[in-house]
Amino acid sequence: MNVQPRLSRLASIDANRFLLCPRLDDIRWLTGFTGSTASLLVDRHRGVAHLFVDSRYVERARHEIAVSNAQVEIHLVESGSSIAALIGDVVQQNSVIVDPQHITVAQFNSYQEKFSIHTETSPCDELRRVKDENEIDLIARAASIADEALASLLHDGLCGRTEREIAQHLDHLMRVGGADDVGFDTIVATGANAARPHHEPSNAVVEDGHCVIIDFGAEIDGYRSDMTRTIRVGSVSHELESMFEIVREAQQCGVDAVTNGVVGSRVDAAVRAVFAREGVEHEFIHGTGHGIGLYIHEPPILSPRCEAVLQVNEVVTVEPGLYRKGVGGVRIEDQVVVTGTGCRILTLSPKELSCPRSPRTI
Repeated sequence: MNVQPRLSRLASIDANRFLLCPRLDDIRWLTGFTGSTASLLVDRHRGVAHLFVDSRYVERARHEIAVSNAQVEIHLVESGSSIAALIGDVVQQNSVIVDPQHITVAQFNSYQEKFSIHTETSPCDELRRVKDENEIDLIARAASIADEALASLLHDGLCGRTEREIAQHLDHLMRVGGADDVGFDTIVATGANAARPHHEPSNAVVEDGHCVIIDFGAEIDGYRSDMTRTIRVGSVSHELESMFEIVREAQQCGVDAVTNGVVGSRVDAAVRAVFAREGVEHEFIHGTGHGIGLYIHEPPILSPRCEAVLQVNEVVTVEPGLYRKGVGGVRIEDQVVVTGTGCRILTLSPKELSCPRSPRTI
């Protein structure tokens, strides 16, 4: 793995010399270091970085940075030492750019005592939007693990199980299937609970006639998958069936709109056009999708206000849904890679999924 080009991309930015990166996922992306405590200072004029870690992580940092081929100098933060003072020794009279959203007030004050600070939005989110082939491969592997876990879950049936049981079993299947962890907290919402987009799994029991929303993902080497499927249990009502077919069409229109050079708001508009035609746009209460990688929600956010232009090798989700109080909900989500002629879907589980009306006998 060679992450040095990522540091070089920061170096090409015409800005103040030093950039402080306190977020662990940014540090991982720029250096390959995966520890749980660190600070990174990037010298953008030289294309090198300074990693500040305590004694627990020195050997790990040396090993992971050697593997990543990043030009990084490791600084030991000894017990009782001040990271602010160590950073000040490196920057001398130069100023440091810090994103105020990434540090606490206490950190800001301690830094300001040791060196000059300028506050700006970090460029890392924007730079991480376009993935390299290794990143895409990791996301695709995570998506494949999630696909297999869902298939195994549905083979055992959902009816008669609680939302919490289903979520825990699915998480277990992903880990057994090779995931390092789950990509985020799994959502399982059955019956009327499915009208809540971010419902937390409860002791509600899946019954005949329910639509069950399952929103989940796996994590491999820090990279995450994200997929939602709505499973119809037994015989669902005409109302729920109609909602499912509308969401299915809208989701396909959104996927079809994703391509290199398209403005994010146009993807969102393609979805909303279907809902508007059917008179249900008011029941679509969130954006159409988002970028994804080391974070579960990365730029761009595909909404009516999105001005970002999609680029080849960005990974985004397309996840429209309808939510009707007292009835339930339907959401279908795919994770896709932007290509020059459209997009490639990474989440391959079928959209048309159903389960028997009664618990499976094993």
